[in-house]
Amino acid sequence: MSSPSLDPQSQLRHDLSSPLAAILAEVQLLLLGAEGYDAETVASLKQIESLARRMRDMLHPPRA
Repeated sequence: MSSPSLDPQSQLRHDLSSPLAAILAEVQLLLLGAEGYDAETVASLKQIESLARRMRDMLHPPRA
């Protein structure tokens, strides 16, 4: 649902943040049980986690 008070860039950041947070949380939960997966799966999950963190930082850069 769109909020009329947000500019388009802020709205996009807002709209992408929730699903991205869910992806990151799910991947981290899966990695808690990494011993149950083969090495290729663990490597893929770690790559997804890394890319999700990178996207999160692009949407919300750390403040200096």
